[in-house]
Amino acid sequence: MREIVEGMIEKLDYFEIECEELKKDAYDELDRNEFADNQYLWATIRRMAELLEQYTA
Repeated sequence: MREIVEGMIEKLDYFEIECEELKKDAYDELDRNEFADNQYLWATIRRMAELLEQYTA
């Protein structure tokens, strides 16, 4: 999961998308539970993906 989140954050940074709170939430969730059963982490990843989609679409 950590690799997925860090990859998404890398893409957000590349496109200079401002979402510091979302990045912080993602890292906080990774610290709590970095396994695939963390639904809040998945929701955070989904939101990051939506931001990337809006930017690149």
